Amino acid sequence: MLTEEQYEQYKAVKRDPKMAEVFFAEPVLAEREAAPEADPQGLGDILSPILGGLGGGLVNGILAPFSGVLQNLNVPTPQPTGLKLIPGNAAANQFKYPGPTDVRGLCPTLNTLANHGFISRTGITTFAEASNACQIAYGFGYDLCTVLSALGVIAGGDLVSGKYSIGGADSRVPNTLGPSLGLDKHGTFEIDNSITRQDTFFGNQADFKLSRWNRLVDIASKYGGFFGEQTFIEEKGITYDESLATNPTFFAGAKWFVVAHAERAFVYRALPNGTFPDKADFQNIAPFFLNETFPPQWFRRASAYSVPNLVTDIAALYAGSPRPLGANEGLNNFVPLGQDITAMTPAQLGCFILQNIFDTIPGQVQPGLLANLGVYKAFATGAILPFFGSFNCPLDSYVVPSPSAGSSSAGSSGNSGPIIINGVYQ
Repeated sequence: MLTEEQYEQYKAVKRDPKMAEVFFAEPVLAEREAAPEADPQGLGDILSPILGGLGGGLVNGILAPFSGVLQNLNVPTPQPTGLKLIPGNAAANQFKYPGPTDVRGLCPTLNTLANHGFISRTGITTFAEASNACQIAYGFGYDLCTVLSALGVIAGGDLVSGKYSIGGADSRVPNTLGPSLGLDKHGTFEIDNSITRQDTFFGNQADFKLSRWNRLVDIASKYGGFFGEQTFIEEKGITYDESLATNPTFFAGAKWFVVAHAERAFVYRALPNGTFPDKADFQNIAPFFLNETFPPQWFRRASAYSVPNLVTDIAALYAGSPRPLGANEGLNNFVPLGQDITAMTPAQLGCFILQNIFDTIPGQVQPGLLANLGVYKAFATGAILPFFGSFNCPLDSYVVPSPSAGSSSAGSSGNSGPIIINGVYQ
């Protein structure tokens, strides 16, 4: 519970983030020196303990524990970075095909982590485990991995335990605050216009589609065989236009904008061999998609990939083949949202992304969860907001239950089983 003085400070900081320096001048100077590059002004360290309500926030650049109903939630920790052979020789991280009860989903990089034991081979992971594995295996930054895993919990998991399924709903994930429907639930990580999955309107959205992969390979052949930015600029435009023309429920909203561009940037930022980071070629990219495994003699990135890095890549991908945000209300009836992304500065784009992360909360909560909306807001404020401190976003509450709140459609773990060899389910 905030004291009256703290509450007045909280309101002042919401009106003007610069007021934080007035109230916390000395702590600011000390914490800024230890803050990570993604938050050079230290705003996350200052603001999140005030705004979170249930703990979290950054202390010397590390996520603090949560409290109250979230007190048993384990939090991620920074992992060593730098060029390293993955999976290496550790017995625990050698490839194994998933068993009949193991869950796999729509994300080849998460499936690869499970097949190699960097997260539980069951496909049931946690907030801390997935974030730490993201850093260890792919060399992504602590900030980005923590944000991604926090979104995983919010989108389809159990917030109290931190558990979530990388595929569809699963009885091994508790339903403490309401249904835990898995990452394959349509609308957050699973979107229309995916790289290798079909739109939900046409059927199962979790299964890998070899035809879509082959089309991507054909596009890459135009650009020296590299799965880089130019390849995905073209591929993204083609798949958008295809969905627009054939899917009467095609939806390209703000969450689509973030996920559709981020998943493509991850291909050429996370998957190339770290010894040749600009060489996103077939031998390094294909194993992740076709067999969900690391390539031979594969090294993770030499330098961490952060939230600001991702925002920059999202902007470049969108600018290369801009398409309007909006939705089909039947074929040949596209309703634009009227949001001009191209006019945004990098800072504005970062805040736009943050805003829509927060909008995910009311958009994804299920029946029975609306009563716990404050818990989800507190978690997002404590686990996500601090890593966007460098963008100086307005701190007005973005979170108001949206028309889609209460949707309870569970995600599918795939109709074809968890084992995939050379792009074909076994």
